[in-house]
Amino acid sequence: MRACVSAHSHAHAHPSTKIPKRLRLSQPPPSSRSHAHSRPSASPPSLEQLPNELLVPIAAGLVPVAPLTTRFALRPAGTWELRDASHQWADWLACHNALVAFAQTSQRMAAIARPLLFHTLVIRDAAALVTLALRMQHRPEIRPWIRELTCLANITGVNTIDDLHREWNRQIGVKWATSHHVGSDATIGLALLENVVMNAPNLRDLLIAFPDHELPSPDSESTSLDLLDPGIRDSLLRYVTSDPSAGRDEMPFASYFSFLESSKVESLRVYCHREELDRGLSFSRILADSAVANLASFTNLKTLELCCSAFGRYTNTDMLLPPLPHVENLRLYGSYLHEPRLVAICLACVNLQTLLVHFERSTTDEDRDFLPEGKTLSDALLGLAPTLRSLELVALPEGHYLTRGRERPRKPENHRLTCIPHLTKLESLTLDYRGVFGTLGIFEDDDGERLCQLLPPLLRDFTLVCEFGTAKDWKQIYLSNLDVILYGVECLCTTGAPRLSTLSLAIHSWPAKSRFHRRFNRELDEARRRCARAGIKFKTIDLLPCYQDEDEVEPAEEDEYEDEEGAEEDLDGGEAEDGEELELEEEDEASEYYFSGDDEFDPEREARRPKSFEEFLERLGEDHGHGMDELFYAYHEDRWDEYLF
Repeated sequence: MRACVSAHSHAHAHPSTKIPKRLRLSQPPPSSRSHAHSRPSASPPSLEQLPNELLVPIAAGLVPVAPLTTRFALRPAGTWELRDASHQWADWLACHNALVAFAQTSQRMAAIARPLLFHTLVIRDAAALVTLALRMQHRPEIRPWIRELTCLANITGVNTIDDLHREWNRQIGVKWATSHHVGSDATIGLALLENVVMNAPNLRDLLIAFPDHELPSPDSESTSLDLLDPGIRDSLLRYVTSDPSAGRDEMPFASYFSFLESSKVESLRVYCHREELDRGLSFSRILADSAVANLASFTNLKTLELCCSAFGRYTNTDMLLPPLPHVENLRLYGSYLHEPRLVAICLACVNLQTLLVHFERSTTDEDRDFLPEGKTLSDALLGLAPTLRSLELVALPEGHYLTRGRERPRKPENHRLTCIPHLTKLESLTLDYRGVFGTLGIFEDDDGERLCQLLPPLLRDFTLVCEFGTAKDWKQIYLSNLDVILYGVECLCTTGAPRLSTLSLAIHSWPAKSRFHRRFNRELDEARRRCARAGIKFKTIDLLPCYQDEDEVEPAEEDEYEDEEGAEEDLDGGEAEDGEELELEEEDEASEYYFSGDDEFDPEREARRPKSFEEFLERLGEDHGHGMDELFYAYHEDRWDEYLF
């Protein structure tokens, strides 16, 4: 600074002019300047400098997410992963440890994070359940902090019950039978869980998800199978063999969960675990059935999620449910429902906003005789149009979830969900081709264009499960049907109605490795670019997994068409030499790509076939008495002769 001032002074003064004394005194002395440079720099920024209004959201972002009801999780890459109880526990523990580390930073951070440490809890084993129950008893201030609770401990298993008694005696010093005079020794886990739930006034979400396999013990590497307690098993068998209309006296262990009716739980989730490779004989299945049977008493319940359940015990003669206006969200994973029962659910839950059903079993044609009030699923969903915002209906195995009933003997009708365009509040939709295009799985060229008219106007997220036909169908048919869907994607991008945000296709994994993988990848890339230009996020995912495949491990069967992959490997070996020739050869095989089957050709019938849909209407005349939609499908599904002859 001194040098700068001197240069500036000489630039404006005569060389003989002296610098004023007052100007020289204005310069800081050397000691002052050196002291200024020796001052310590400012402290680096830290969380301690932030106000509580910012620290609380940061700590809330570290709160673990409660485990899912279903054990299948979708990876970001679009593939599915089985996340059993051990994975769910590990995920929760990692997030919980991060929140604990935040709380250990300082006393201020500990005060902010302390209520959040109890926000989402997971009970892994007997020690965790006993510790939580006693801590809530000795520290009442933590009770209102609990908002979400997950029980992974099999509290009805013999090993867990023994561990509960041992842990209770270790922490209290008094045996359970001496300190509690209600129930029996086998009910210690149920009593402790009831104590936790009833003493948590702000508990909103409860998940009962016993493990399919014994969780590994942190103390020992080997684990023994935790079998169902004999007393609980006898009660379970009496419940299974009893009349579905029997009261709670026939299922005392299920009635033990009656405290849930008086609790403030708004979300009840139950995963029906496997008990000796059978989900139908597990205690969690009894709990799910009991919850459905008494659903009208759960006045605070808004969300119900069941996995691998049939949604209660019922008969074809007892299908109706009481009014359930308080239920807003219903998700049934791996469900054994048929259409009549689902129709009854839709008629009872008049304020339903979210409906998700993954069908593990196909419906039968006889189910149409048991439809409540004679209404189909399409009719029942149409009644939910004022409230329904999210809908997901997918049949996982071969078959369909829409009944066809007794129809014309020549060919069955193509039943589909005709109500979809009229669900005006719907924002998210996931359907397989059965719901959109019909149960026959027959595609025509104009089905791609009609896809725009088959979707509701306010839809934002659409996922189409592309599992056409069965495993016996030719793969070329699947590829040609997929081309129809991709053309429908092009039409959606062109028209912009509805204004989608995301568009997903759940497809088989083998097309990316088949003989026509180049054509397949090019078409997907083109669809992705079209969607990007239209402002739509396009992605592909694997077909949804099935719990039956997980429960019933069958030997892999060789597909008679998989030899194409072996031929492809041979071709890929010489791709560097004649890659262009392979592309040309692939294009020459377009006729095989669009192979449409080997149905026997009938020249007489083909000669009588109308050349167009308009000619079909002209032959019928004006007084045909049929709806236009019915005639349109009849013509394009090659059933025109049922109306003309």
